[in-house]
Amino acid sequence: MRRYTLIQLDALRCIVNFGTFQAAADHLNVTQPTISLRIRELESTVGYPLLRRSGGKGELTTEGSIFYQYVERLMRTLDEMDRRTRTRDPLQGLLRLGASDTFAISCLPELLSKLEIIYPNLRVELTIRDSTSLAELLNAKLLDMAFMAEAPMEPHVRVYPLANCPLAWFGNTHQRESDAPITAAELVDRRLMTLPFNSPLNRIMVRWFEASNQPIPPFSICNSLAMVLRLTNASLAWSILPVCFALSNETSILPAPIKVTPDLPTLRLCSAHLIEGPADTLAPVVELLKEIILHKPGLIPLK
Repeated sequence: MRRYTLIQLDALRCIVNFGTFQAAADHLNVTQPTISLRIRELESTVGYPLLRRSGGKGELTTEGSIFYQYVERLMRTLDEMDRRTRTRDPLQGLLRLGASDTFAISCLPELLSKLEIIYPNLRVELTIRDSTSLAELLNAKLLDMAFMAEAPMEPHVRVYPLANCPLAWFGNTHQRESDAPITAAELVDRRLMTLPFNSPLNRIMVRWFEASNQPIPPFSICNSLAMVLRLTNASLAWSILPVCFALSNETSILPAPIKVTPDLPTLRLCSAHLIEGPADTLAPVVELLKEIILHKPGLIPLK
């Protein structure tokens, strides 16, 4: 791999931004011959001219324009890295954000819209997974922050309980004549669908059948709660889903929650993020999410 130096790349960027070799030298507090030497060394390494010189000005060649696109991208990343590591504030650069499907469907669009307005320089790297997987990524420091069901966390992760999320069975009951609560025995022959085995919803479904003293039937597994939601909408599956899905505008075609016995538990939702120094830099994001949850039907905010 060819070796470029940062001072060479910075010299090129300054010439492009300020127009002349002398202006670039003044900005970098070096002499004009030093800037010229850095560009010659850079062009020698690249193997072709990057600039057309004319009267002290520097204009990118065709090949130079292509090369400069990568330079600009690299320098922006380095600027972001410097700002992020210097301030230790994820909101000053790249935020590695995780969310469970429940949060992603009900709250995430509104949260990202608010973050874009308040933090225009923020970039978000988004990961949508089940809560157990998100907890593993946080514990391994592969995420900065996640919105999820509560799960065991390492000491370097700060957790804020946010809301209780009621759950319900959803499915097609058109041919059922009785209004009595549905029992586990009635669902054994239905196509049941849930998330993979390590997810909270999967565990809740298993425990519900166990609490009914009913053999656990085979489940169909899908790794996307959004897809489970669509299949339930189409009367192709029965599933335990957050009630907030049925109450949101985007998912209003879901049937009404089905009364069952025994009752289903609620899901405790939280925000969790890495602790980076004494200042809680991500607390403003938590507060934004609390405001959003206040207006979301089907979620019960925690005080």
